[in-house]
Amino acid sequence: MLASLIAGAMVAPFIIPAQKGHASNDDSDQGANSEPLLGTWLLQTTLDPNSVPPGTTLVFTVVPTFGAGGGIVQGETGNGPGGVGGAPEAHGNWVKTGDHRYAATTRAPDYDDAHHFTGERKVKDVLIVNRRGDELTGSFRLDLSLADGTVLPFHPAGTFHGVRMRIGPLN
Repeated sequence: MLASLIAGAMVAPFIIPAQKGHASNDDSDQGANSEPLLGTWLLQTTLDPNSVPPGTTLVFTVVPTFGAGGGIVQGETGNGPGGVGGAPEAHGNWVKTGDHRYAATTRAPDYDDAHHFTGERKVKDVLIVNRRGDELTGSFRLDLSLADGTVLPFHPAGTFHGVRMRIGPLN
């Protein structure tokens, strides 16, 4: 009986077709994905200088990943508002609003230099993916609140433009 199991295990790879995995990096609507927004993006974000206090960092990069269930995880690679970058710091949800058009909301805690909670950022986005599925543009607005829940009276806003994060070769 053991010999039959071993023989079956040795034959199985030849009669069961292997699944093929591939990552498309061409301009063909990002590899036949049913939803062009899905995946990870590198976005250059620009704050409107009229919507923030003087001295605020106006341009920084964010890296959102949009999941199939409508979830988002996002980090920053630069010193953007409320964070120092480098870690997943925002979580949220997205929904399709039209052809290649989406809306999203994320929330992220803010901390001071001593790592004490100081409040929260809620970001509301309008997102548009181009027809090829390789560029993402949009606009956003932030609602900022203090640790006690008080919503601040100003709302930083801006735009973003970016590209899909490509899968690179090992060498």
